[in-house]
Amino acid sequence: MLSSIVFASIVALASAAPSVDTLAVCNYLYKSYPQYIAYDPQGVNGLRTLANASLWTQTNTVYWNNQNSYAFRSACTFFPKTAEQVSDVVKQLNRYPSVKFAIKGGGHQPAPGFSSTSDGVLLAFEVNLASAIRTPDGNHFIVGPGGRWGDIYKKTGETNQIVVGGRLAHIGVGGFALGGGLSYYSAQYGLTCDNVDQFEVVLADGSAVNATKSQNTELWWSLRGGGNQFGIVTRMWMQAHPEGVGGQVWGGLRAYSPDKRQALFRAITRFVRDYPDAKAAVIPVFQFGLPLNVLNVITGPLLFMFYDGPTPPAGVFDEFNAISSLSDDTGAKRYADLAQEAGGGGLVGFGTSFREITYPNLPENKMVDFFSHYYDATYNSTLVNGIQSGLDVQITGFDPQPLSVRVARASQAQGGNALGLNPDHGDRIWIENNFVWGSPLCQDRCPQYSKQVSETLLEYQKSTFGGIAPTNYKSGDINTVNYNPLFMNDVAPDQDVYSSYGPTNLARLKAAKKLYDPQGFFTNRQGGFKLPA
Repeated sequence: MLSSIVFASIVALASAAPSVDTLAVCNYLYKSYPQYIAYDPQGVNGLRTLANASLWTQTNTVYWNNQNSYAFRSACTFFPKTAEQVSDVVKQLNRYPSVKFAIKGGGHQPAPGFSSTSDGVLLAFEVNLASAIRTPDGNHFIVGPGGRWGDIYKKTGETNQIVVGGRLAHIGVGGFALGGGLSYYSAQYGLTCDNVDQFEVVLADGSAVNATKSQNTELWWSLRGGGNQFGIVTRMWMQAHPEGVGGQVWGGLRAYSPDKRQALFRAITRFVRDYPDAKAAVIPVFQFGLPLNVLNVITGPLLFMFYDGPTPPAGVFDEFNAISSLSDDTGAKRYADLAQEAGGGGLVGFGTSFREITYPNLPENKMVDFFSHYYDATYNSTLVNGIQSGLDVQITGFDPQPLSVRVARASQAQGGNALGLNPDHGDRIWIENNFVWGSPLCQDRCPQYSKQVSETLLEYQKSTFGGIAPTNYKSGDINTVNYNPLFMNDVAPDQDVYSSYGPTNLARLKAAKKLYDPQGFFTNRQGGFKLPA
């Protein structure tokens, strides 16, 4: 942690001063909304907004990847409360084309510069655009993109309801929803984006519009999994669903010794293939490191479990129940409490990277063999990397996230999305490869190492199991559907997520981009995944 502080100080001293144009935008916001802005406390204007200095620090430092904190400092941070205020700042940004900006919700996306800016204007939604308001008919919650799912679930739980959102409490709403969003409820109701019936959006020209299935339809569709390249979302009307039975769901976390991994691989494969109940969900987690894989001496695989009711019926988790665990806190609880498992995902102060590869859920024995190779290869490479990295604290891992045909069916029933999930393409698994490190000196090498491991495993899968259809497959080019679509929430910044949605959906996204952002305002002025030319 000390090395991070020293490194951050060096970066801060070396950073360039904000441009005259950037300060012009900041000064306009200060004059118009003095209570909603904070200048960089270390900058020449810091004393002007001293009362909001703690808000600047909070919003500029709470990121999953601390590189977004120590390597980026906004010239000023704006805490808008309404779409009208966001509209105003966009119009000001249009007056000064050189000024960069960023939108920050929860700061969970680790890619450097995606939700942070160096000497630009940061729009931080977590302060004043984080509420959840139930509509009078009880069918929706109007949710702010700056909220965190744990807080949203506390609000929806007041009426024994939920919205389809993140599985961990600390994760932010906005980026998660626009990137697709895989939920414990996805086999019933689709992805998080499928559950947004209306977006309030500020466009590139500063106008504020509503996007629904019948109004600004192409914008509505594009925002369902298409990311931040089409507009700035300020509110979402999310479908409300019952929270289990009487506000009680079942779930928790089980921990296993490493020798149980083979049994878990088989149980996971069968669960994805058979998916015995749409109300059920599992997320396995396999982690290594600390350094020199000491972590795997202490513990082994983890399994997050969920059922949308106080007691799962017989036959749903039988395969997993037959595997003895080291610890088990599953039981009936509130959904908001379940989201707090593993600390609610509140990871800050470390470097972090994601990388996601989509794989087919192969026939049972072949899938178990692939999982076994994946585990062994990751373990061995982590051990070697730990030796090369000295005593740096590093944790690598992979999380196989089931993308069953049940999820695709539920998504289609909700009107579909930009990802183009099709149940005829069979069962897939989104494997998220994650890497956490302590030393800022690894900010470039660690993500590159993760990329090499992931791509080597993908090459192995294709050479060993290529051309084998996934379970429950009916149609589609196997070599395409086996590895697509990618999952925007978990991919690395160099991965071409939009092309993975298929040529038809890519063309539709490009058409929407041309219609709603013809000058590329959201492409050129902020971070995020970019549509290919």
